[in-house]
Amino acid sequence: MFREFGTPARIATFSSQEEGQDLVFKYIGSTNCYVSVYAFRNKTEANKTDYDSAVIETIWFDFDDDNDVSNCLEDVRKLYKEYCLPNNLIPRIFYTGGRGFQLNIDFEELPLPDRLKRKVIRNYIMFIKDKYKLKSLDEHCINNSVACLRRMVNTPYIHKKTQQKNGRYCIPMNVSEVLQYSMEEIESLSVKPRTQQFAINRASNEKVAVNILHYLCDELEIKYTPTNSIHFLLDAVQSKEYPQEVYSCSTDYIKPVRKCIVNLIDKCIAEGHSNHSENNAIATELINAGWKDNNIAFVFSSIYEGQDGRRWGWYTGPTEAGFQIKNLRTKGINRFSKNKLLQLNLCKCNHCGCGR
Repeated sequence: MFREFGTPARIATFSSQEEGQDLVFKYIGSTNCYVSVYAFRNKTEANKTDYDSAVIETIWFDFDDDNDVSNCLEDVRKLYKEYCLPNNLIPRIFYTGGRGFQLNIDFEELPLPDRLKRKVIRNYIMFIKDKYKLKSLDEHCINNSVACLRRMVNTPYIHKKTQQKNGRYCIPMNVSEVLQYSMEEIESLSVKPRTQQFAINRASNEKVAVNILHYLCDELEIKYTPTNSIHFLLDAVQSKEYPQEVYSCSTDYIKPVRKCIVNLIDKCIAEGHSNHSENNAIATELINAGWKDNNIAFVFSSIYEGQDGRRWGWYTGPTEAGFQIKNLRTKGINRFSKNKLLQLNLCKCNHCGCGR
């Protein structure tokens, strides 16, 4: 098995803790360090990660708010009190050092059929977001599903746009600290790495796996009882498929490019550069608008001067898409929400039409 390492561009894979530490030592301090939430068993014929081979033994929640990180803290507390505590679940919680929190709930491997993994993880976390009204739970990460990257523990937070350190680290926190400490106290804790270790008891968190399977059975219209075993439920879903998603060519799926993204493209072309978040906003917008890969690649080759866009995987030629665009399309990533555009300052008006 192996994991991906990112900066946040996915630049390497590693199969041991030692290899992972070597990558951290190489890049720590000069860029942000990320690791894939899931480990994977296989690569494709093109030597890329086969995301369908993800080992499902955790569920991961990423909370972000550019304007007020205390909103994330409140959502983490709500998720713990209303979901973890009633189900006797023990989560691992991290403050990222910047604008959010991460929460993991670990359990014994759940051997879902490969064809169902991406959808069930994405749909289940979205179900949790809606059920508990978690406003700061990042939908972009939800849509990435099993391909998500998380910030690595005890690495410094570096602002993506300014490339400046803020003096804080991504740190582990125990539940009592999250429930009792103010945001200011948590930020004070993060001025240096922490040696705290989590005692992970996957067996005690089995209820998560059961909940996921119950949700999946509901999605696939499979009858079950609360006392059915995990093995029984897994057997029940083996031959099932998600209902086929049918897209029309109206506003159900093919959506016109919004004015704020048109303005962003014009700005980036004029300046000759763009950052990773801007690139994702542009690419997902154009994919959801029905653009072909060669036309999207032409936009990025028009933005960048020299080799930057090619080096970071946005195009390989003036009309040849790079792996970033292909990955976004393969994962079925939705375009950025209105709130996300506002958070990133890509949309300037709360009342414009880009939320439709």
